[in-house]
Amino acid sequence: MTEEKKEKNKKQAQKEENKEHNPADEGQPMIALTFDEYSDLEKEIESLQVQVDEQLDSYLRTCADFDNYKKRVQRDTARTYQDALASTVKSFLVIADDLERALKDKPAEKGAAAWVEGIELIYQKILTQLKNQGVERMDVNPGDEFDPNIHEAITLEEHPGYTEGQIIDIIQPGYRISDRIIRPAMVRVAQ
Repeated sequence: MTEEKKEKNKKQAQKEENKEHNPADEGQPMIALTFDEYSDLEKEIESLQVQVDEQLDSYLRTCADFDNYKKRVQRDTARTYQDALASTVKSFLVIADDLERALKDKPAEKGAAAWVEGIELIYQKILTQLKNQGVERMDVNPGDEFDPNIHEAITLEEHPGYTEGQIIDIIQPGYRISDRIIRPAMVRVAQ
């Protein structure tokens, strides 16, 4: 008998699940509509759906505009930082150039060895500080092709060992901050 009751309960549960949802079963009154009223309600739903779609589109555009604004502000801030850094760094590049020239003409005297070593340490310290700020010395060598984007030609001269457009000598090294040139390398170019 218990199996029969279980089977009966199962069938009754399935019937209840299969019943369609009927608002009248929940105590809500049913409203009769005419065809015109139904048609008007459908038109109103469509109109509201169009408004919702327009509002969603407007919202998405506003979000995209705001994202673009944030990116532009970040880019401008980074550019302003790089401009300020480049401006400050340029004054130290002159000092680094002077120290490099002084080290090329080291005194030969024995007593000057400690002095030369001190100047070399100062020069290395300046280069280290520049590197820590993101400033890199450009790698320019004699024989490289002249590129007006990163080199500044101070002379064009005939030279038997170089072809036209090759760099003969580097007068002053160039520097950059990431991909931005803050000072082009001054070079002599073969004609």
